Amino acid sequence: MHRRTFPTRRPSWIVILPCVTVLTACQTTTSPEATGPAEPRPLTESARATPAASQNPGAENPGGGNGWSSFDVAFAPSVSAYEGVLTTVLPLEAEPGLASRHAPNAVQLTYTFEGADFDPYVAADGASVVYASTQHRATPDIYTKRVGSSVITQLTNDPASDAMPSLSPDGGRVAFCSDRAGNWDIYVMPVSGGNAVQITSDGAPEVHPSWSPDGSRLVFGRLGQSSGRWEMWVVDVRSPGVSEFIGYGMFPEWCPTAGTGEQGADRILFQRSRERGDRAFGLWTIDYRDGMVGNLTQLISSPLAAFINPCWSPDGRHIVFASVPTPSEWASATTSRPPSAELWMMSVEGGTRVALTTGDSIDLMPTWGPDNRIYFVSDRSGSDNIWSLDLTPAMLASTGQEPATRSVITGRGVRVVPLGEEQPYAGAEEDDQD
Repeated sequence: MHRRTFPTRRPSWIVILPCVTVLTACQTTTSPEATGPAEPRPLTESARATPAASQNPGAENPGGGNGWSSFDVAFAPSVSAYEGVLTTVLPLEAEPGLASRHAPNAVQLTYTFEGADFDPYVAADGASVVYASTQHRATPDIYTKRVGSSVITQLTNDPASDAMPSLSPDGGRVAFCSDRAGNWDIYVMPVSGGNAVQITSDGAPEVHPSWSPDGSRLVFGRLGQSSGRWEMWVVDVRSPGVSEFIGYGMFPEWCPTAGTGEQGADRILFQRSRERGDRAFGLWTIDYRDGMVGNLTQLISSPLAAFINPCWSPDGRHIVFASVPTPSEWASATTSRPPSAELWMMSVEGGTRVALTTGDSIDLMPTWGPDNRIYFVSDRSGSDNIWSLDLTPAMLASTGQEPATRSVITGRGVRVVPLGEEQPYAGAEEDDQD
């Protein structure tokens, strides 16, 4: 592969650590047992590779210390195997609000009273949501639901755990992770139902798939057997025997708009822990194109916060993420749930950060649909369910420009209305009468 050089861009409004300013070749493997990848080698002294795993026994190593996982929030205690894969060390207290807070007009989408609904992913047209749920048994399955309807469709029905669904850009396929083969691997199946095709099959846990804009590749997280750290890999779904290591990080999200990186590269968003001190998570992006990676950029970090569960806006200009407030005394607590978690929005160009949710609820796992509407998991109803929130006020606070329309949920789905028009939530009963 030829190396392509990216020009360095260091705007004053974004925190950038010494970063990879050139595209370097990804490590590629055709063997499912290949372990211990090296960080993609930088070509400048100012862009040194991350220290080896032996120097970093902290946050991304699931075997290290007492901690909690954002997924443990949504899982029943019986799913201890899944929790064990994703457990991270405890993050610290959230940063005080940096923008005006407002009371969101959140709408509840799912109504599970036993178990939990979590891992939502909204279709590109906003008409439906796929998610994982333990509402029927202790191990999660994948479900889909039309927005505004009370009818749900079960996509997987396996005694093992199926979680973290991600819809392909055309809406025809869903990728997810499952331990049905005895180990966490990535699978792909038609949204209309049918057999799931196993994409990964090595001995390392592999979770959290995310589609490329053209639907040909997946990026996913892999717990390295040699490094002991969470790694990010890219695989072509048409040739799953070959995968590429692109760096260290957790829960990668491929930008849905292609070419938003340097020189037309795609951007991948992910969370990554510091390698010293409290090891709390910050949010990063990396550019990827034709097997090359570069422009490793830190978007946000704080000594008082852990920022997790990032997701892109459809145009790739903004992100939404969860901020976990952690009182200092909680560091020695045995509970696996944080006291609360808030959702925030920010531009990838920096600037004002806007609080989307506040209060004592635990709000996690946002996913951004069309017409500036997000879907997320919250326990504000007493159980972990999926909620939705219109981002029109937040976009005004962030950009200073008022959108011409806003989206509302009715019994017939998501409806786009002029900003001044009032359209209350009609409820699912309207849909059931059709």
